[in-house]
Amino acid sequence: MKNPPRMERFWWGSLEVPVGLVVVVGTAEQLLEIGLLPPGSSVRAWLASRYPTCAPAGEGPVPLALRQLAEYFEGRRRRFEVPLAAERCSDFGQRVLEALSQVPYAERISYGELARLAGSPGAARAVGRVMAGNRWPIVVPCHRVVGAGGRLTGYSGGTGLDCKQWLLDFEAEVAAREI
Repeated sequence: MKNPPRMERFWWGSLEVPVGLVVVVGTAEQLLEIGLLPPGSSVRAWLASRYPTCAPAGEGPVPLALRQLAEYFEGRRRRFEVPLAAERCSDFGQRVLEALSQVPYAERISYGELARLAGSPGAARAVGRVMAGNRWPIVVPCHRVVGAGGRLTGYSGGTGLDCKQWLLDFEAEVAAREI
């Protein structure tokens, strides 16, 4: 008789940040998702809709990500070193997210330029779809992606464009202090 398939366990943790709430969900080895929720949101309701069997994390990548996110919002971290479940993305999505993770702190890149860096010139709209579905906002900095001419376009985290603008302004302010 075969062994039944093992149920994957999910762990979570949360952090209040200036733009709302960050909820981090992962397995014992990787981060599955980071939710950037508007202030006053219910973490429990968000978790129940996505990961109903989630448990609070005490060790592993979830607390590590929370520590690194706290450092980011304190202005002390520019790059993240946490294991992401990127294999759950399409090949194109993985290429786009990898190219995006190379965009320097406090800099902006257009959808078209990101498509070119990901090896798919002309795929700006497809890049936009990848950004809309980015499972790891801030860690994979989709807030740094702007429209042609530097125009701010959609952002699905927190309060939307206000949140995106706050993150861009925050990074610019932190970078300016270090000059």
